[in-house]
Amino acid sequence: MSFILSQVMGGIALIVYLISYFFKERKNFLIFQFVGDLFYALSYIFDGSLVAGINTFISMTCVLVLFILTEKKKEAKIWLFFIFASLYLVNGVIFFVDFYDLIPIITSILFTMGYFAKTMRLTKIFMLIPNIFFLVYDIARGVYTSALLDAIECVVIFSAILEHKIYLKLHKGSHEWEIIKSQLVDLDEKSKIWHYKNYLKREKNNF
Repeated sequence: MSFILSQVMGGIALIVYLISYFFKERKNFLIFQFVGDLFYALSYIFDGSLVAGINTFISMTCVLVLFILTEKKKEAKIWLFFIFASLYLVNGVIFFVDFYDLIPIITSILFTMGYFAKTMRLTKIFMLIPNIFFLVYDIARGVYTSALLDAIECVVIFSAILEHKIYLKLHKGSHEWEIIKSQLVDLDEKSKIWHYKNYLKREKNNF
């Protein structure tokens, strides 16, 4: 029964996580990550993989804190990252079973680095590598729907990163024309170029 419940929880987490990566707003991304983490954690708890399960609950707390800070328009301080990283390590030491339990410790820290990244583009990059390691862990622990989740997440995250690069390439010319036409008509050519470069930089940082 616990095996079936573990697979069901992982399947629900799969659906929620996949939706989250197509949000460009950090607020919506964090909400869906929080819900996905809940089912993801339960899939490990039912499987008996306590290091991964409890670390996921810790990660949920991290997402909740960051969501609250986002709502209050406050910046997350770096010391928060070190607090959560320490909690992952302590939990790993307490419930450590074998070599495979090193994976959820390391990946939890990497995921949290992604949450603290300044842009959604960096967040997605930080999320990509840990999913590859978690794929190995899930197979070893027999949490197969979570393994499927991590495999599909890798594809989705990579696709989201690639989609953004293609978008910028296709729309670069039209962005330039619109900016120059509507906002920079009274500026000299040098100023137009400076403003345009800064605009593109802000566009990239939104992802």
